[in-house]
Amino acid sequence: MQLYNSLSHKKEEFVPNVEGKVNMYTCGPTVYHFAHIGNLRSYIMEDVLEKYLRYVGYDVKRVMNITDVGHLTSDGDTGDDKMLKGAKREHKTVMEIAKYYTDAFFKDCTKLNIKRPDVVEPATHCIADFIKVISSLIEKGYAYEAGGNIYFDTSKLEKYYVFNDFKEEDLAVGVREGVEEDGNKRNKADFVLWFTKSKFDDQELKWDSPWGVGYPGWHIECSCISMKHLGEYLDIHCGGIDNAFPHHTNEIAQSEAYLGHKWCNYWFHVHHLNTNSGKMSKSAGNVVYADDLVEQFGVDAIRYFVLHEIPFANDGAMTYELIIERVNTELANILGNLVNRTIAMDQKYFGGQIMAPTAGEPVDEELKAIALALPARVEARMNELKVADAMDEIFALLRRANKYIDETAPWALAKEAKKRDRLGTVLYNLLEAIRFSAILLEPYLPETSARMLHQLGVENGGVASLSRFGGMPVGGTVGQAEILFGRIDCEQKLAELEAWQEARAKAALPAVEVEPQLTDNVDFDTFCRSDFRAVKVKDCQRVKKSDKLLRFTLDDGTGEDRQILSGIAKYYQPEELIGKTLVAIVNLPPRKMMGFESRGMLISAVHKERGDERLNLIMIDSAIPAGAKLC
Repeated sequence: MQLYNSLSHKKEEFVPNVEGKVNMYTCGPTVYHFAHIGNLRSYIMEDVLEKYLRYVGYDVKRVMNITDVGHLTSDGDTGDDKMLKGAKREHKTVMEIAKYYTDAFFKDCTKLNIKRPDVVEPATHCIADFIKVISSLIEKGYAYEAGGNIYFDTSKLEKYYVFNDFKEEDLAVGVREGVEEDGNKRNKADFVLWFTKSKFDDQELKWDSPWGVGYPGWHIECSCISMKHLGEYLDIHCGGIDNAFPHHTNEIAQSEAYLGHKWCNYWFHVHHLNTNSGKMSKSAGNVVYADDLVEQFGVDAIRYFVLHEIPFANDGAMTYELIIERVNTELANILGNLVNRTIAMDQKYFGGQIMAPTAGEPVDEELKAIALALPARVEARMNELKVADAMDEIFALLRRANKYIDETAPWALAKEAKKRDRLGTVLYNLLEAIRFSAILLEPYLPETSARMLHQLGVENGGVASLSRFGGMPVGGTVGQAEILFGRIDCEQKLAELEAWQEARAKAALPAVEVEPQLTDNVDFDTFCRSDFRAVKVKDCQRVKKSDKLLRFTLDDGTGEDRQILSGIAKYYQPEELIGKTLVAIVNLPPRKMMGFESRGMLISAVHKERGDERLNLIMIDSAIPAGAKLC
């Protein structure tokens, strides 16, 4: 099989270190927050790769780390530890954060039918391994102590920038904005292997080491966890393209310095997932989470979109419009419509019985030929890891089957009793084409594949069952027709999504927000000059041509009515306020509003609930007489 190698930037024939066996390593998540679909895209791609390697006969051992310590917010070995940042945000311990978000990550993987790796190892379980490797690097002259930390010396390497898309002048310090240069380093490209107590004193997790109490840098963990479980030779290393530098560059440097030989032969990098606002990231505030997408579109719709629309070695774009378009054009129109129509026709014309294909005609042969050639064509595409192309091959059969319906017109055949055998043959051929498609779709759309086979009333016999066209059991019965994918009204769905997102955003806001108290002191005499009085509402009406104003007629105890206008129409109906006892400040200068004179101001309390402003008039005991002074 062919595999695109990010290290060489070309497709290469895949040859493992040990025949028939594949050692595969995956960079796992930093478990300080939920993974978004851009993160999970990498794991979907890696999942397909692993499953295909197993499909073609390799014995695969896949290992994943969990970063629960050491990953800083800067590429320059500066900034907050991401785990500590998450713990502070949620007022929990680092290990509580780690467990919660590790569980959440694998819950998301389960939802997206991503297989759990054979070995999952948190960084905090491997401190002794880190110390062993770092000590060896110091002994070999590849690492040094400075400013209380242990650094890897990149000047000792013949070549450091191994991923040659990157330029040294651009990446000498780091790739993200705000990276600070560490003055302890001998060379700008050097990186930290171990932090001591001299740095980040608020770090919650620390361990004894030969260099003092401290904790590991981020890069060392992947090298050590990989070597611990997979040995000295790694076949495939997977991860996001944003980790190629500096993380994977540093992994190669320290691993090969420690081992004394080449460490990993093939690098499998998954590129960015972009939205309308650019690369998806938590810092950009444009993340979309797997839970949300699955809730709105279903698991297989999202798997199809990610696998089909976003090639392995390229950035991909994701918008709701694009997802809806793919659901409608491919999943609903081509796949769902074919299965629904075929099962429904068999139920209608034969009571669900699978008839023998005894009345073949030349028009059948092209459909059969495409089906029989399909397993080899899918395998050929997958041998080059062209997943989208492999899925297109399957959909080519589905398209041909839909065309076959139009060509054979089963509804017309059903009108003539003498053509009953031909009708049974046509439906048999359609059912068989669906069986081929369902079995071959299983790695990509596992839920849909299972539902298709359930409607057909057959088991998944694997690719071996596709060696001949005729696997549907004559005399058996199909299940009931079910809609696999319904068409989505794009305009309506986008409106629903907008409302749903707004509701989610509001739900995430604090339940109650109040304005902070003023810090400027007011002297007592100034306060006493404000005349607050109890007033009773004699009448209240809306002001014509105003959406905000209510006009109050008030008894203020003087014997003369007082008129006050207040912009609270959003919160109250006029009739519900008549008879209430309110509070007003009465010695404000009069002012004109919408042609009416307003003499004073009614006192209210204002706060926010889930981002929405709320206002409540101050209402007091009705036993308090009009004109009573508040003091």
